[in-house]
Amino acid sequence: MSEAETELRALEELRRTDRDRFLCAVAAPVALRADLVTLYTFNAEIAGIADKVSEQMLGLIRLQWWRDALDEIRAGKGHRHHLVQALADLITRRHLDAALLRSLVDARERDVAGETPADHAELEAYADASAGALAELALQVCLKRPAQDQRRAARAAGSAYGLVGVARATIYLARHRRVLLPGVDRDALLNLRPGPDVALAIEQVCTRASALLAAARKAKLPPAAMPALFPGRLAAAQLESLRADRYDPVTAGGRAPSGLDIWRLVLARLWGRI
Repeated sequence: MSEAETELRALEELRRTDRDRFLCAVAAPVALRADLVTLYTFNAEIAGIADKVSEQMLGLIRLQWWRDALDEIRAGKGHRHHLVQALADLITRRHLDAALLRSLVDARERDVAGETPADHAELEAYADASAGALAELALQVCLKRPAQDQRRAARAAGSAYGLVGVARATIYLARHRRVLLPGVDRDALLNLRPGPDVALAIEQVCTRASALLAAARKAKLPPAAMPALFPGRLAAAQLESLRADRYDPVTAGGRAPSGLDIWRLVLARLWGRI
């Protein structure tokens, strides 16, 4: 299989598993696209474990397999798994932070365990350790040595996207016996009968996501960094939809993806802001 065919197959796989980050990769410069696809495919793989296993222990075993794979990469050992091979090459060339990669795996233990955050601070910590860490890793793909303020901006944009994703996926998660919104009637939500408390919790989550986006927008970033913050641009549009839906989880969960998303990302790249 040629390199072009391999890249197309990887893009198609990412499109099926993570539409938004597929668009983020497509809208990025060609020189970054394959590396972003590898990073986002790795994230999609570990993020999808909770929905693929029938028992918690099986999910924990699969997460540990990925921790071991990351350790093997750090030790310079070869691996037969095609995604581990691609990830190893990416880590070596882009000098990705091993602690951030480990954070992505560790954060998914909450998904596998089906734990509900105790409060909004704990939910934000989860979003930071997952979507936030992923955005910071994407920044390391885009820039050789990003400054701390640039890393904070990417992390804020990614965390905002993660929070909005939790809000939008409330009903989907409930169908899979998971509740990530703190302070709601868990039993009612799991029975797909959300009360007014759910809309209130979603509004609170969206308020915090808006603050994170505002912080990310204040940072001075070179145009080359913009692809790492693309999820923040999508989060901004999704926040508008949630407000229009009055934070109703059923309406939000039933919305079809916007055909304007790719153009939002293209414009963000051209204008250099999210």
